[in-house]
Amino acid sequence: MDEFRLLRGKLLGGAHLRDVKSLQESIARFGLLSPIIVVRRAATLVVVDGRKRLAAIRRLSFQGRLPRSLVRIPYLIASEAAPHRSMLIHNRELYDAISEQMQAGTNLDTLADTYHLSRQCVRDILTLTRLDPIIREAFFNRLINISQAKAYAAIPDRVAQIRRLRQMGLFATADDILAQDEQDEPEALVA
Repeated sequence: MDEFRLLRGKLLGGAHLRDVKSLQESIARFGLLSPIIVVRRAATLVVVDGRKRLAAIRRLSFQGRLPRSLVRIPYLIASEAAPHRSMLIHNRELYDAISEQMQAGTNLDTLADTYHLSRQCVRDILTLTRLDPIIREAFFNRLINISQAKAYAAIPDRVAQIRRLRQMGLFATADDILAQDEQDEPEALVA
């Protein structure tokens, strides 16, 4: 297990820790259903997909509950795991490619097939076109998630999107962002 390193070295806590604990129980019961995706850097395997699974496996090992099937952790090296580059590209690259092809007239089904995505995922990516560029950049930099981005995209005016982001901050839930719309109704002027 020591040969694995995380791409981002942050510890998993809060909601992420709950996810890890849930995965831990699932792995203890059913084993690892999806291998960890890594890239090789010198003698180290850097995890690019599967941080929580690896954390769950490490917790099981520490507790002495690791299934025998995981004495050797199954992993795929990214070049072997992804014959199509699109499977591991960054959100910004995926957004650029999909929005460019959509403007060229490619239909939703073809985009979904090309990028191995669901139609809903392609729709979600196209939702980003309605965002102010600052908010879109926050999404690409993983400061906000797709639910938050979709909530901001539901606000038609881009200036209002930015104003809402400044009012509510990066940690507002999608429901809170949308609920704020009702509170933003202009008040009647008192003479």
